[in-house]
Amino acid sequence: MRKRDLSNIPPGATQCSICGESKDNSNFSFYLKRKTLNGYRLMVNTNCVTCAKKRGKELRSLKKLHKAPPFGTPCDCCGKPVTRNWQLDHDHKTGEIRGWLCKMCNTGLGNLGDTIESLNKAVAYLKRNKFE
Repeated sequence: MRKRDLSNIPPGATQCSICGESKDNSNFSFYLKRKTLNGYRLMVNTNCVTCAKKRGKELRSLKKLHKAPPFGTPCDCCGKPVTRNWQLDHDHKTGEIRGWLCKMCNTGLGNLGDTIESLNKAVAYLKRNKFE
């Protein structure tokens, strides 16, 4: 197995978004060429390497159990045909599978916190600021 390149990563610690532990930054993944404004390598995400490996293994087994629909099938959320990058949507608290979504819908739901309350707030915002 190839040794991880830990050059030019920022000093300090980060809290893992999966296990919740605060760990030294050497326990996280960093892009090789993407940099922050202060010149350090940019962190890929806030999942420690241990949790990321575990989650990756779980996701691969889930994808074997729940096969992605054929490309061209409509997204369960927006209804547009998906031509690449099906995303297996799941509840982050229970792990329960909700369905297959396009990348835009899955990312959008995640960015809004995956809650009906936050989605209702977004809908209310759009209604208040509707320009026709």
